[in-house]
Amino acid sequence: MNWDAISAIAETVGSLAVLITLVYVAIQLKTANQQREIESLRHNWDGLNRICELLSENPERASIVLRGRESLESLTDEERMVFEFIHIRMLNTIEGWYLQLMQTSPPGDYRDQQLRNLAGVIVFLFDYKGAQDIWLSIKHTFEPIHELFHEAFSASNPK
Repeated sequence: MNWDAISAIAETVGSLAVLITLVYVAIQLKTANQQREIESLRHNWDGLNRICELLSENPERASIVLRGRESLESLTDEERMVFEFIHIRMLNTIEGWYLQLMQTSPPGDYRDQQLRNLAGVIVFLFDYKGAQDIWLSIKHTFEPIHELFHEAFSASNPK
Protein backbone atom coordinates (compact mmCIF):
# COMPACT_ATOMS: atom_id res chain seq x y z
CA MET A 1 0.00 0.00 0.00
CA ASN A 2 1.34 3.42 -0.87
CA TRP A 3 1.13 6.63 1.10
CA ASP A 4 -1.57 8.08 -1.16
CA ALA A 5 -3.91 5.18 -0.39
CA ILE A 6 -3.20 5.41 3.34
CA SER A 7 -3.83 9.17 3.20
CA ALA A 8 -7.15 8.66 1.37
CA ILE A 9 -8.27 6.05 3.92
CA ALA A 10 -7.30 8.35 6.80
CA GLU A 11 -9.25 11.24 5.25
CA THR A 12 -12.30 9.02 4.77
CA VAL A 13 -12.12 7.77 8.37
CA GLY A 14 -11.64 11.36 9.61
CA SER A 15 -14.61 12.60 7.58
CA LEU A 16 -16.75 9.76 8.88
CA ALA A 17 -15.74 10.59 12.47
CA VAL A 18 -16.68 14.26 11.93
CA LEU A 19 -20.04 13.23 10.43
CA ILE A 20 -20.80 10.91 13.36
CA THR A 21 -19.84 13.68 15.80
CA LEU A 22 -22.09 16.19 14.02
CA VAL A 23 -25.03 13.78 14.07
CA TYR A 24 -24.45 13.13 17.77
CA VAL A 25 -24.29 16.88 18.55
CA ALA A 26 -27.47 17.52 16.52
CA ILE A 27 -29.32 14.82 18.47
CA GLN A 28 -28.07 16.26 21.76
CA LEU A 29 -29.15 19.78 20.76
CA LYS A 30 -32.61 18.59 19.78
CA THR A 31 -32.99 16.78 23.11
CA ALA A 32 -31.73 19.82 25.04
CA ASN A 33 -34.18 22.09 23.19
CA GLN A 34 -37.07 19.77 23.98
CA GLN A 35 -36.05 19.72 27.66
CA ARG A 36 -35.82 23.52 27.66
CA GLU A 37 -39.34 23.80 26.23
CA ILE A 38 -40.67 21.37 28.82
CA GLU A 39 -38.97 23.26 31.67
CA SER A 40 -40.28 26.59 30.42
CA LEU A 41 -43.78 25.20 30.14
CA ARG A 42 -43.50 23.67 33.61
CA HIS A 43 -42.47 27.08 34.95
CA ASN A 44 -45.59 28.64 33.41
CA TRP A 45 -47.81 25.89 34.78
CA ASP A 46 -46.28 26.45 38.21
CA GLY A 47 -47.28 30.11 37.95
CA LEU A 48 -50.87 29.18 37.13
CA ASN A 49 -50.89 26.58 39.88
CA ARG A 50 -49.74 29.19 42.42
CA ILE A 51 -52.69 31.36 41.40
CA CYS A 52 -55.04 28.39 41.79
CA GLU A 53 -53.60 27.71 45.24
CA LEU A 54 -53.95 31.37 46.15
CA LEU A 55 -57.67 31.14 45.47
CA SER A 56 -58.50 27.60 46.52
CA GLU A 57 -56.76 27.75 49.88
CA ASN A 58 -58.44 30.94 51.01
CA PRO A 59 -62.26 31.05 50.96
CA GLU A 60 -62.25 34.81 51.54
CA ARG A 61 -60.11 35.39 48.45
CA ALA A 62 -62.24 32.96 46.45
CA SER A 63 -65.33 34.91 47.52
CA ILE A 64 -63.74 38.15 46.36
CA VAL A 65 -62.97 36.66 42.96
CA LEU A 66 -66.43 35.15 42.55
CA ARG A 67 -68.14 38.45 43.38
CA GLY A 68 -65.64 40.51 41.39
CA ARG A 69 -66.14 38.40 38.29
CA GLU A 70 -69.78 39.41 38.22
CA SER A 71 -69.34 43.06 39.11
CA LEU A 72 -66.50 45.22 40.35
CA GLU A 73 -69.08 47.40 42.06
CA SER A 74 -69.90 44.55 44.44
CA LEU A 75 -66.42 44.82 45.97
CA THR A 76 -65.12 47.14 48.66
CA ASP A 77 -62.05 49.19 47.77
CA GLU A 78 -59.83 46.70 49.58
CA GLU A 79 -61.45 43.72 47.88
CA ARG A 80 -61.17 45.39 44.50
CA MET A 81 -57.46 45.84 45.06
CA VAL A 82 -57.12 42.11 45.85
CA PHE A 83 -59.17 41.24 42.75
CA GLU A 84 -57.06 43.53 40.54
CA PHE A 85 -53.74 42.19 41.81
CA ILE A 86 -54.83 38.58 41.39
CA HIS A 87 -55.72 39.36 37.77
CA ILE A 88 -52.47 41.25 37.21
CA ARG A 89 -50.64 38.17 38.45
CA MET A 90 -52.66 36.05 36.02
CA LEU A 91 -51.83 38.44 33.18
CA ASN A 92 -48.13 38.39 34.04
CA THR A 93 -48.17 34.59 33.92
CA ILE A 94 -50.06 34.53 30.61
CA GLU A 95 -47.75 37.13 29.07
CA GLY A 96 -44.64 35.27 30.25
CA TRP A 97 -45.96 32.01 28.80
CA TYR A 98 -46.77 33.73 25.51
CA LEU A 99 -43.41 35.51 25.18
CA GLN A 100 -41.47 32.38 26.08
CA LEU A 101 -43.43 30.44 23.50
CA MET A 102 -43.00 32.99 20.72
CA GLN A 103 -39.30 33.55 21.37
CA THR A 104 -38.15 29.98 21.89
CA SER A 105 -40.52 27.64 20.04
CA PRO A 106 -40.38 27.39 16.27
CA PRO A 107 -43.65 27.59 14.35
CA GLY A 108 -45.37 24.24 14.22
CA ASP A 109 -47.65 21.86 16.06
CA TYR A 110 -46.15 22.42 19.52
CA ARG A 111 -46.45 26.20 19.33
CA ASP A 112 -49.97 26.00 17.88
CA GLN A 113 -51.09 23.65 20.66
CA GLN A 114 -49.65 25.93 23.33
CA LEU A 115 -51.37 28.95 21.79
CA ARG A 116 -54.66 27.05 21.93
CA ASN A 117 -53.94 26.18 25.57
CA LEU A 118 -53.25 29.83 26.32
CA ALA A 119 -56.47 30.89 24.64
CA GLY A 120 -58.36 28.38 26.76
CA VAL A 121 -56.76 29.72 29.94
CA ILE A 122 -57.62 33.29 28.93
CA VAL A 123 -61.26 32.46 28.33
CA PHE A 124 -61.45 30.42 31.53
CA LEU A 125 -60.02 33.24 33.66
CA PHE A 126 -61.31 36.36 31.90
CA ASP A 127 -64.71 35.49 30.42
CA TYR A 128 -66.48 37.41 33.20
CA LYS A 129 -67.62 40.99 33.25
CA GLY A 130 -65.47 42.03 36.22
CA ALA A 131 -62.36 40.31 34.84
CA GLN A 132 -62.91 41.91 31.43
CA ASP A 133 -63.30 45.31 33.11
CA ILE A 134 -59.90 44.79 34.74
CA TRP A 135 -58.42 43.72 31.38
CA LEU A 136 -59.81 46.81 29.65
CA SER A 137 -58.43 49.11 32.33
CA ILE A 138 -54.86 47.75 32.25
CA LYS A 139 -54.45 46.11 28.84
CA HIS A 140 -52.23 48.98 27.70
CA THR A 141 -49.53 47.53 29.98
CA PHE A 142 -49.78 44.09 28.35
CA GLU A 143 -49.41 44.96 24.68
CA PRO A 144 -47.74 41.69 23.61
CA ILE A 145 -50.89 39.72 24.44
CA HIS A 146 -53.56 42.05 23.00
CA GLU A 147 -53.98 39.96 19.87
CA LEU A 148 -53.94 36.74 21.87
CA PHE A 149 -56.87 38.01 23.99
CA HIS A 150 -58.74 39.16 20.92
CA GLU A 151 -58.29 35.80 19.18
CA ALA A 152 -59.19 33.84 22.33
CA PHE A 153 -62.50 35.66 22.74
CA SER A 154 -63.25 35.63 19.02
CA ALA A 155 -62.82 31.86 18.96
CA SER A 156 -64.92 31.31 22.09
CA ASN A 157 -67.75 33.66 21.04
CA PRO A 158 -68.15 33.31 17.25
CA LYS A 159 -70.74 35.62 15.75
